[in-house]
Amino acid sequence: MSYYQNATTSSHKVPVHMLGISQIVAYGALFYAFAPLKTHIANLLNTSEAVVMTILSLAIVTQALLTPLVGSWSDKFGALNVLKIGFLLGAVGFFGLGALEFDFLTNFYWLGFCFVLIGIGLAMSTYEVAFSAAVQFDEINSRRNISIISFYGGVASTLTWISIYPLSNMLGLFYACLVLAFILLGFSWLISRQKQGRYNPTEPSTPPSIPFRWSLLNISEKRAIIILASAGGFEYFLFSATTLLWVNWFQLQFDDAFLAVILASIYGPFQVVGRLVEMKFGHHIDARITGLIAGLLIPLSLVSLLAGTLPLAIVAMALFGMGHGILTVSFGFVTNLYFGADVYGRAKGWIGTPRVVGLAIGPSIGGFLLAFSEHAFISVMIIFAMASALLFASLMLVRPTNPVHAASLR
Repeated sequence: MSYYQNATTSSHKVPVHMLGISQIVAYGALFYAFAPLKTHIANLLNTSEAVVMTILSLAIVTQALLTPLVGSWSDKFGALNVLKIGFLLGAVGFFGLGALEFDFLTNFYWLGFCFVLIGIGLAMSTYEVAFSAAVQFDEINSRRNISIISFYGGVASTLTWISIYPLSNMLGLFYACLVLAFILLGFSWLISRQKQGRYNPTEPSTPPSIPFRWSLLNISEKRAIIILASAGGFEYFLFSATTLLWVNWFQLQFDDAFLAVILASIYGPFQVVGRLVEMKFGHHIDARITGLIAGLLIPLSLVSLLAGTLPLAIVAMALFGMGHGILTVSFGFVTNLYFGADVYGRAKGWIGTPRVVGLAIGPSIGGFLLAFSEHAFISVMIIFAMASALLFASLMLVRPTNPVHAASLR
């Protein structure tokens, strides 16, 4: 049973709307923004976009090294404190990235340094940490709160692309990065003003942290970690490989840059649709089942793209968005089926490590696959999508172990 289960029992005490907006800012600035910015960076350094994506991938690997530590920090210091520092580091990274336009800083070393700061900021400010905050505040209603948080994040890609593409084209890399840096800095300040409710793990009255080691886990918890980590790694690989390259893919397919941006932006709003469906109907269904259904929508959407027609491309992006929208909630809540609030951050840290590796290597491998063959690019993504769905399905064989939620699934 979680130490923090009695911290609060009403969802209005959870800052879900602030946490939700934080995910628009985090994913928009620290991830999706590189789709439009990579062209400007490549031109500035006189290199290819694939090289820029490779450097970004290598830098984001720092996330994989930090993810377990970030989870531990969330449990120890409170997830809101981790979010605050993450946004601050991201802001510093973007101030530096904008300075790439200064001649004495126009080099790959400075680019790598800025990408590392942004990668660390991303590790400390995205869904894993935001979901930890929701569980810490109100474990009983965690599924609903996770759904609300992810609902906001669903529009991050669309809002980013329709704003940063024209902004960077009109004003250039420096001012685009400056805008992103000030947004991140402002949100760090906003989080610092947010009271942590009645949950504060650093107070003397708080019970000591429960040990969390592999040897102390039971067989169901070990299986849950392995399955969720593996499925998440595959899913995030294809997610990062596709989302940063959809514009390139559709431009190759239809030879229209404006249409490519519009098509690539479709999946964002449909992530919101998927999360609305999950919030309205899914809360009555085992989250493992809704996650499996969502996981199967993704390979279906990718197969539809192989037809090469505009109507099917629109349908495919809608299915792709809905699938990912529901899966985000599923991965966040299913972890809570096996691990309580007192160890949720550390469990997510372990589970999230392969996901971050997938997030890191996806853009570079995806870029090289797309350069080699458009058909090969989609085919490889279909294989990874099916592998993730099959792994997620195997969770039905693992009995939930968190007593806060296990009784409701009997």
